[in-house]
Amino acid sequence: MKTTTLLTALVAVAMTFAGCRWLEVNPDQYILAEDALETPDDLQALLVSCYDVLANLYDGDVQLMNELRGDNPNEPLANNDLKAIYNRETIRWTSYVGGVNRDFFYPVLRVNSLLDSFDLIEGLSAEDQTRMEAEAKFIRAFCFWGAVKMFAQPYGYTEDNSHPGIPLPTYLRDAPFPRATVGEAYAQIEADLNEAIANLPDDNGVYANKDAAKALLAQVHFLKNDFEAAAPLATEVIESNRYSLEQPDTDSAFVRMRLPIGTTSSESIFSVYSTLATNDNRTDQFVQWWQPSANPEITLTTTYWDWFQQIAVGANEDRRSLWYEYLPTEGKTLLTRFTDHSFFNVPLIHLTQMMLIRAECYGETGTNLDVAVSDINTIRGRAGITSDVYLLDETATAEDVVDAARNEYRKETIGMGLWVEQLQRRGANGEDITIRNAPWDCPGMALQFSASEGNVAGFEFNEVGGCN
Repeated sequence: MKTTTLLTALVAVAMTFAGCRWLEVNPDQYILAEDALETPDDLQALLVSCYDVLANLYDGDVQLMNELRGDNPNEPLANNDLKAIYNRETIRWTSYVGGVNRDFFYPVLRVNSLLDSFDLIEGLSAEDQTRMEAEAKFIRAFCFWGAVKMFAQPYGYTEDNSHPGIPLPTYLRDAPFPRATVGEAYAQIEADLNEAIANLPDDNGVYANKDAAKALLAQVHFLKNDFEAAAPLATEVIESNRYSLEQPDTDSAFVRMRLPIGTTSSESIFSVYSTLATNDNRTDQFVQWWQPSANPEITLTTTYWDWFQQIAVGANEDRRSLWYEYLPTEGKTLLTRFTDHSFFNVPLIHLTQMMLIRAECYGETGTNLDVAVSDINTIRGRAGITSDVYLLDETATAEDVVDAARNEYRKETIGMGLWVEQLQRRGANGEDITIRNAPWDCPGMALQFSASEGNVAGFEFNEVGGCN
């Protein structure tokens, strides 16, 4: 049964499946679903538009907000919304945060419209329907996953994960959805990803494939501290032999930024793609906020640089010269890995991530330490490190492996907003974790929802933080 929401859902019809890529969607060209969805190509166009709005979300906004929640950057220079995130004081009317909060659910609305529209279409093959459903559920899981990490306390904050999570709109209806628990959010994400794994193809061009769903589910299990479930999924992706590490001279150790249009990094498992076209450049927020001008809005701390130097004692570290400019007299370190480029492809899931997750899982469980050592040394070797002092050997303990995997993860994901969730995971697992002199679970670590959520009767907003 179709609802009013479906009949008024906006869907893209500016292109056909045979003649376009997902980054080419024109978001201004929409009509009503009941008029737009007439052919399988129309349905594919709707699916492609789901990827497009996901790409708009991950153009640096989500990554920057998560980076500001961690312990790598200095306080933003002037932008008050960014300062509120950094100071753990977001409120319902922090517009930048509220916009991203809403943006997580635009792809979900389109996904749900797609899933509810198959009976409108004649001539759609069972194979294409199965694939489209799988892609849609991958996108929905990705959005729920991103939102629950930012707008709720982490998995493990309560023993049964009954603490407030995010709304879970898994179908179309006129009424808004209340917050589900974090446990329910994780269960939904896992259900969507398991269906995606079962039905996505191994090769799907620039769209999500089976490996992307496996790799995302590995991350989900990892943040649950379920190492025995995460490691096999990461291993399946690594051992598929469909991905290989990029080298530092390609401008980054985990994403090859400068590429001919239409090509992708050998390391990318799932990425947001950019072209030179204005509407398709997914890098503007990275370049805008990290640009090493006279007074860049976002910089790294000198404490981060000191940590990096200490960890790399005795090692020839290519990443130091390629990614940073150290300005101790100004109390900052510039992150330059993004800023030499007018466009680049933004990695959301990549091989380095899988190798370091697997390595830490093996260290945590005390199993397959030889594989973990190999993973870590491969990544360090890729960074130009040849010193025996810095490379692990056969005497490395499980604790050595865990420490090394964590250090490399912090380095390799700098600027991508992935470090703070690791600190929260470790806090939930019982470690004594502080983030800029505040507990990992202080109220302001969960960003505040948009004021528009107050339209839901009894909606539970996050506690206003401060954490001081």
